[in-house]
Amino acid sequence: MSAFEITDLEYRYTNASSFALQGINIHLKTGQCLGLIGPNGSGKSTLLSILSGLLTPTSGTVHFGHNDGLTLAKFVQKNVALVPQEYAFYAQLSVEQNLQYFVSLCGFNRTERQLRVLTVSQQCQLQAVIGQKAKFLSGGYKRRLNLAIALLKDPKILYLDEPTVGVDPVSRGNILSLLSELKSQGKTIVYTSHLLAEVQNIGDEIVMLNQGKAHYLNLNNGPNEHKRLSVEFAHSLSDSSINQLSSLPMKVEYKDKHIEAYISSPEELFSMLTLLNHWKHDILNIHYDQTSLTQYYLNHMEKNDITEY
Repeated sequence: MSAFEITDLEYRYTNASSFALQGINIHLKTGQCLGLIGPNGSGKSTLLSILSGLLTPTSGTVHFGHNDGLTLAKFVQKNVALVPQEYAFYAQLSVEQNLQYFVSLCGFNRTERQLRVLTVSQQCQLQAVIGQKAKFLSGGYKRRLNLAIALLKDPKILYLDEPTVGVDPVSRGNILSLLSELKSQGKTIVYTSHLLAEVQNIGDEIVMLNQGKAHYLNLNNGPNEHKRLSVEFAHSLSDSSINQLSSLPMKVEYKDKHIEAYISSPEELFSMLTLLNHWKHDILNIHYDQTSLTQYYLNHMEKNDITEY
């Protein structure tokens, strides 16, 4: 079941010399999370604004699945919620007063409003601070309140912009656990963050925007796709050993007693291990695992000359 589908989307701001978004095609299924990453100015905010109905595409289409014949604006109003990076609540009001105010805007009757406030305060673990003024909350609780307000109308689709900025590891873990639970309930999430480990952890699909163009990353395409073998030696390698690395059938980097080999098949792994065995150099540490999104991103930056992140 499709949550939304973006087809050949382009957007150019008035009087701009180039497109802010070019040829964007994204298909996200219901209950999945789209990780949206990229350097500052890459078009992430523009894309979120279009998905929120705040901007109209210059060309291309955005179609939400099962929109019940609603216009884009009506569908977004009823079914989509945004958790902004900025705090979107009233600092002078208590947590409960904020929740009561925002739920009053959702069109529920009195009984439904009370149930929604109780539900989201439990989901976001706000019971312990329900009577406190928002301005006195810790950073972690402020982020939870931001999320709770967005969840009040029980949205089908949730946009989150840097939802864990400035929070402690425990609060970050609680927020990510809640988002995983929401996914299991069938809610669709669009998640933007500069914390790429978070994006890799929660994202089912990952799209990197750069200069308005989309690069689709698949870090889980097969058991050996994008694996990395890291080796740390006790001593620097000889020139002869370093030269042998260039004969290997994969990308290998060597720096300061470290080797990073990017493996895409069992044959490539075997050839690397065979060479290590032949050298008989003292090895301090060896690690073989999936390439992290951070490393994949940095490799893409280097290849495509992205200078700001």
